[in-house]
Amino acid sequence: MAINLAAKYSSQIDETIRKGTLTGAGVNNDVDFVGAKTVKIYSMDTAPLNDYNASGSNRYGTPLELEDTTQEMTMTQAKSFSFTIDKINAVDSPEGVRDAGRALQRQIDQKIIPEVDRYRLAVFANNAGVRKYIENTAANAYTTFTNANTEITDNEFPTEGRVAFCKTSFIELLKLSEEFTRNTDLAQDQIIFRGQVGMCDGVAIIAVPSARMPAGVTFIITHPLCSPAPLKIQDYKIHADPPGIAGHLVEGLIYHDCFVFEKKKVGIAVNYGKFGTLTAAMTAETEAGKGKVTVSGNTSGATLVYKTAASVTAPTLGTDLSSGWTALPADGVVSATSGHKIVVAAMDADKKAVAASAAITVVVGS
Repeated sequence: MAINLAAKYSSQIDETIRKGTLTGAGVNNDVDFVGAKTVKIYSMDTAPLNDYNASGSNRYGTPLELEDTTQEMTMTQAKSFSFTIDKINAVDSPEGVRDAGRALQRQIDQKIIPEVDRYRLAVFANNAGVRKYIENTAANAYTTFTNANTEITDNEFPTEGRVAFCKTSFIELLKLSEEFTRNTDLAQDQIIFRGQVGMCDGVAIIAVPSARMPAGVTFIITHPLCSPAPLKIQDYKIHADPPGIAGHLVEGLIYHDCFVFEKKKVGIAVNYGKFGTLTAAMTAETEAGKGKVTVSGNTSGATLVYKTAASVTAPTLGTDLSSGWTALPADGVVSATSGHKIVVAAMDADKKAVAASAAITVVVGS
């Protein structure tokens, strides 16, 4: 890859300004993962209420042994990076352009933080107890949000402390809603979280760049009580002139995860309000009847599936994909009939369509 040296390029670097982590307001550190990769969480059930009896030996009712359920949480997210800044390249660039410290900060801002947010938001969406598939418009954005929030309240979940992670395009629809402008409170003294742009129905609204949101999701309402998010290792190093390298070697490791308590998923609501567009392409493999499918577009938090036949219609938002669709292999190689059509779709945890490609013609080896 070419390196932009001062002799050829402008002395100015286009520093992309990225927001810091936005999901901190929606998680907690209540689960202790110190010294363990997997933690078992015990949730105790409750006892039924009885009519008190003023006589007899069991005046409070027959004692029942409380049952419990167990949930295992295993950490899986260990992400790392490594890059070098050669000493010659550094001295041939304007002062500070190839500074190792600045380069590390860019790596954290532009790669690490968005990745952590994307992962947490996908966990929230996939485990939400309240699920909606309502295409959002300016006319229904406010009511869709308040109806979802009401369902969480009806689930007897605490109201204070809720936060909503909203796609920026959804916030634009909210601003066009008469109900929102009439009922919301946008006072600056209400802003307490990073990325917060106001309040809606008593919930803090946090704007999230589209690229960090799960496929098809326009908003997620949650509460930090629902989700522990351990961050066990956050280790970044800058090595000056290590063996074999003239310059700096920069390395980093982050070991993190995010979970949802099984008994508290009723405190999370997600709306898939914008059907995503995927772009699919297919090339022939050397083996007869085999072709490789490649897909681009937002698939975060979703599972890719496909359907192929002489004629195939792309699904719409919320279509049930539990039957008739096949998981797309990780390498994209599938068996199909030349000249047939193939559609690739992204489905959520409930196996509902949240994005899809147009039907394309199958290309396979002969």
